[in-house]
Amino acid sequence: MATTSSRAEEILNDEALAEEELLDELENAEIPAYIREARLDMLKKHAVNLNEMKEKQHGQYTEITEEKKFLDLTTTEKKCIVHFYHSDFRRCAIMDTHLEALATKHFETKFAKINVDICKFFVEKLKIRTLPAVFCFINGQVVDKITGFEELGNTDDFHTSTLNGLLGISGVIQCTQEDKTKKTIFGFKKSSKNDDSDSCESDENDWN
Repeated sequence: MATTSSRAEEILNDEALAEEELLDELENAEIPAYIREARLDMLKKHAVNLNEMKEKQHGQYTEITEEKKFLDLTTTEKKCIVHFYHSDFRRCAIMDTHLEALATKHFETKFAKINVDICKFFVEKLKIRTLPAVFCFINGQVVDKITGFEELGNTDDFHTSTLNGLLGISGVIQCTQEDKTKKTIFGFKKSSKNDDSDSCESDENDWN
């Protein structure tokens, strides 16, 4: 199950309480001592990882202000989602709203955005021709992308859950199997990440 920002805060703010709750659970289940110790050790390590993520602004949808910082982010984060946007594009603003909401629900994945005007090298390298362009990275590798709104039903009124399901297919965020198999309201299927035909019905979304 995905860790939300609020749950991460609970763990970080009261690790002792979390340990006590786990001990009660394990005692009631009559689990051997060595397993209890292993579970407690895992809990402590999880708290350390969450604290490191909090320091890196996980749970927030942040803006990357330099091209080098984009490279740093994608190569140091295990899982991250980056929105390539332009301030003149209305649909980029719509995408921002949904990604900001998802950032609080998937604390263990870093969500960020970067203006295409300041990262032209990566715009060319990633062959970005349509905006908004949302790229999913795992261990520094592109595992999926969503360009334009075609996969979202080509409507401005798509639900955040639709975007959540599409992003979950690659594993960059944790989703239920039901979320992963959801189609958009118009029944469009997820396209392959290797499909470079990023055309769009509306000229508004064309970047190059």
